[in-house]
Amino acid sequence: MMSGKVRQVTVASHPDTSYFLRVDWAVDLGAGFTLALSDGSTAWIGEVSEDDVTREASHVGVDRERYVDELHQALVEGEERGGGGGGGGGGGGGGGGGGGGGGGGGGHKAGKDNYSFQLTPDHCHLSYEKTCKGILTQLGSVELQPAPDAVELIRELIGQTLKQGTELRSLNTQLLEENRQLKRQHQHNLRELEQHVQHKEAMERKLYAGFVKVLNAKKAKIRGLRETVHQLQRTARSREEEEEEEEDEEEEKEKEEEERRAGSGVWWSTYGSERLQRRSLRTEEEAPVASCPEPGVFF
Repeated sequence: MMSGKVRQVTVASHPDTSYFLRVDWAVDLGAGFTLALSDGSTAWIGEVSEDDVTREASHVGVDRERYVDELHQALVEGEERGGGGGGGGGGGGGGGGGGGGGGGGGGHKAGKDNYSFQLTPDHCHLSYEKTCKGILTQLGSVELQPAPDAVELIRELIGQTLKQGTELRSLNTQLLEENRQLKRQHQHNLRELEQHVQHKEAMERKLYAGFVKVLNAKKAKIRGLRETVHQLQRTARSREEEEEEEEDEEEEKEKEEEERRAGSGVWWSTYGSERLQRRSLRTEEEAPVASCPEPGVFF
């Protein structure tokens, strides 16, 4: 058998007396266990077999695995897992349990389960119970008998309690050191995080500044290209207007030339006709006139 840890419990039927409970088992509580109970001056022992565990699990109406877990919580863990009506501290700590659910009354379901003990006046029967949401369930009981060597058993309980206290202090020291290391690591991580945040913000500002610079350059280039396009469009329109004006001037010149030519032709035609007429008249005037025969003269 391997020894379980010693814990201080308060028995509801004896609220003014502090008891020390130790449970020993081989594999787990489901395979059976022995129990030692002492009030500091007297000691009692009891044994629960595997068949007793199976029978009690059937009586409670839960599967065996869950029942063994409940036994472990009630007999071994108890108030160390916190939240129950029992008031004592963890481990072998102070036993002043709260009201009806004496010592060992810590629940393992976020304060909803309380475990308590009942002891007959003759100290021959110890029962352990669970209270959940106001419903009391008896988990089991064990028959007690006086320990053959109470003094030796009490000495073992005291020695084991002191050993557990030393282990708990050592564990507490270790946990405190780990806690300090975690705090230092946490502070170091915070500093690194702040540095990363600052670096990230600086990088974001740099990237944003570069982005704004590139964006402004792109906008300026777009404005330049747009102005160039507008200038080219204005130049093209000016050329078109100049070409149109030149074409209009050429057409106007051609019209004037045609009109001038047309006017010259009419004048020349009129002038030539008059000259021909005058020439014809002169010719007629200059031509010799044939003499008319005298009357009565016949050829």
